Amino acid sequence: MRKKIIVKRKGQFYIGNSSVPFSGVIRLVDGKVYRYTLDGRKILLSKPKPDPQRIVDNFWQFENPQRRGFVNGLYYPFVTANGNTDIGAGIDMSKQTAAFRKEAQRGLTPQRMNQELYKRANEHLRKVDTALRRYTNYPDTVSPQIKEGLADIRYQVGSLGGFPKLLRAVAKGDLNEMRQESRVMYRNNNTGKMEYDKRRHEARLRNYFHYGQGGMISPLMESIMPNAYKELRSEQMKREQTRRAAQKIQQKAKAIESYTNVRNNISASLAKSNSLLR
Repeated sequence: MRKKIIVKRKGQFYIGNSSVPFSGVIRLVDGKVYRYTLDGRKILLSKPKPDPQRIVDNFWQFENPQRRGFVNGLYYPFVTANGNTDIGAGIDMSKQTAAFRKEAQRGLTPQRMNQELYKRANEHLRKVDTALRRYTNYPDTVSPQIKEGLADIRYQVGSLGGFPKLLRAVAKGDLNEMRQESRVMYRNNNTGKMEYDKRRHEARLRNYFHYGQGGMISPLMESIMPNAYKELRSEQMKREQTRRAAQKIQQKAKAIESYTNVRNNISASLAKSNSLLR
């Protein structure tokens, strides 16, 4: 695959020896994504990386703020209000390996618990990038706090496979859709019914699904969501065509008005000349 070489000449960027100024989005050899503009600006689109420790802190806030199961300096499994058996910040014992369950029964130190949660936070972040690549070629341009929110959802439900609308909203930078589609339903083991996790959703809105550190950049839409961009561009073209048609009508009206004024002025002048000749 050939690499694109970007050069700057007379205040504008060009690809190689091309004589046509370049504008668009490109990933350079440093791994970062930039947007080049026709007026010669180079704008960094890549965002800072998410913070795994911040995710771990929120695991505790969302899952077990009371630090239940912590006895005599060690974390032990406990039964949650939902009827699950967890340890620490929401680690479901029924989904763990036999080796981890055996270790958990003996108790985990705070250091060991934090190590385990940190490892899981990093793994969920890697999976978030994998999921986003189905919707965007530039997952590193997604804001870190939004990725942290996606990792938190994945931690809670196990996968982002059931959230295509949410991932699509992230790729488009649609904040309202992100807020709507980040809702999670869960099965209450005590009642057997599906329930909306209102508390966790509202916490996510406060912590994650906002533009605190910037969201997706709209000029990326053509490469991220080409079909959606084409639809948007088609609508924009229709509006532009309507605007230009209206502008032409206005110009014709002004021309007619101007012609009428000139004709009236000439008629008035002729009438005045005729009256003087009499």
